[in-house]
Amino acid sequence: MIHKIKTNIKFYKGLNNMQDRLYGFVTKSNGSWRGCREDTVKKKIVFIDPTISEDIIPNVLYSCTLIPMRNEEGFIVKSASIIKFTGTISTTCRKNVFLVTVKFGNKVIIYDPSSKERRKREIKAIADNLRSRIDLENAHGVAEDFINSACIVKRLYEQSHNNV
Repeated sequence: MIHKIKTNIKFYKGLNNMQDRLYGFVTKSNGSWRGCREDTVKKKIVFIDPTISEDIIPNVLYSCTLIPMRNEEGFIVKSASIIKFTGTISTTCRKNVFLVTVKFGNKVIIYDPSSKERRKREIKAIADNLRSRIDLENAHGVAEDFINSACIVKRLYEQSHNNV
């Protein structure tokens, strides 16, 4: 009987100058296999079964079912589904700090109307980015909630700076 392993993995593209080859890595931690980065010292390689490889997007976290290779030097992914994270939005308006923070998974996106960086102060660009995220559960709803919060924060920021 083949031993199946369930774990979460991000895949990368272009192994050994083969541009279309997708791969990931796992390491054993506390008796179970977990996805890891390429720079982890003790790891095994993971390749994707050709029957599902066309559906895999690089740099996206997947929940996977793996089976060991015959030579036991690595694993083959037999099934993979994108992990979608719930987004949370928080606002901060105090002591000259005006922020909207969107968090999902390990990702943090910040709107700051006072930022010198365009990417942090452009409401539309941030909302478009959120809508396009395939790893964000209810991406359109989160983007709309972000827009509402960002517009309020922007107005409060402008009012606080006009009253000085």
